[in-house]
Amino acid sequence: MSTKLTDSNTLFLEGNTKFYVPKNSLIQTPPPRTPVFFNTMAKFKRNLLISIFNSYASQSSHKLTFSDTLSGVGATGLRLANESNYVQKIYFNDANVNVSELLQKSINYNNLDSSTEVSINEANKFLSNFTNRDTRFDFIDLDPFGSPIQYIDSAVRSLKINGVISLTATDGAVLCGVYPKVCLRKYGSISLNTEYFNETALRILLFSLASISSHYELGIKPLFCHTDKHYIQAYVQITDSISDTEGKIGFLGHCSTCQNRVISELPILSCNLCSSDNKIAGPIWTGNIFDKSFLNIAINNTDDSNLLKLYENALFESSLPPLYYVTDNISKNLKISSFPVETILLKLKENNFLSSKTILHSTGFRTNANIEEINSLLSKISTSNI
Repeated sequence: MSTKLTDSNTLFLEGNTKFYVPKNSLIQTPPPRTPVFFNTMAKFKRNLLISIFNSYASQSSHKLTFSDTLSGVGATGLRLANESNYVQKIYFNDANVNVSELLQKSINYNNLDSSTEVSINEANKFLSNFTNRDTRFDFIDLDPFGSPIQYIDSAVRSLKINGVISLTATDGAVLCGVYPKVCLRKYGSISLNTEYFNETALRILLFSLASISSHYELGIKPLFCHTDKHYIQAYVQITDSISDTEGKIGFLGHCSTCQNRVISELPILSCNLCSSDNKIAGPIWTGNIFDKSFLNIAINNTDDSNLLKLYENALFESSLPPLYYVTDNISKNLKISSFPVETILLKLKENNFLSSKTILHSTGFRTNANIEEINSLLSKISTSNI
């Protein structure tokens, strides 16, 4: 909601924070980049970042520095400065020269001058000013238009050991398999368009981060990942142990004939169930995309019911294998009516398989059963209902 108008901008309320935004960003879809970018639809994403930041910071002995690296109007950093008790200093940066005046008005309005600093610079140049050991950030947000790949190296070098990168990609068509050759060029990995396309995209993004971090003998530990229609996002801790990455890079093999999927260190060219040719994606991150310990911390540090449900559901699936299944796709392939996810989970449990819903798809589920075993169980349910 907006509460006060000026000639070209409005004082806007989100969360517990008011800040100035251009009027046209509230009435145009998609929001324009000029004069300064602001996306009202990203409120949940900002709520999530503040929650992740607070959960991470709650385990630290000191307050944290935060880089709002591609800040636009500064909505993320302003809300964090105003709504978190764990902030030492927020650094805002954007290459758009129009940012400075509008952002300073918001800083003044919220009395945040002592805990903020504003820079107008290209993101890599900005980050390069913080590569010395005593100036590195505790938490960096990278949320560009399109791919974040061109900023990752600079971000890794300007982050403290065990600091966190919030990494967002909006080039979904590239990461999700529509343009696999472009993905190979940008991310060093071949993408694949399957029903679990967004998980493949996440794992490619994590692979790229792991690969760049390994140049500096650093490892990665994903804390929490999620996707939306418009973006792929990962919150990842950068560690001083390359062993956190070793053994967690591999390939995906997907059988178009029977829909079997397999994760392996090296590409597996044929399906181990029906012997058809596999389609290959990768390299990808094959390790966990959720950290159990961190999820428990996040659950204990939020009173937002939507976030709490998201964390709890992620916790349920965190121990299950990569690459979820989608109920509608399975039913379509079997030429039977679709079943509610809950029905499938119950049947899997009755047959001693592990299973859980996934936060990555509304009708998706994870299980340690393979596609043959799933098909067999669903066929029996369908037959019994006739």
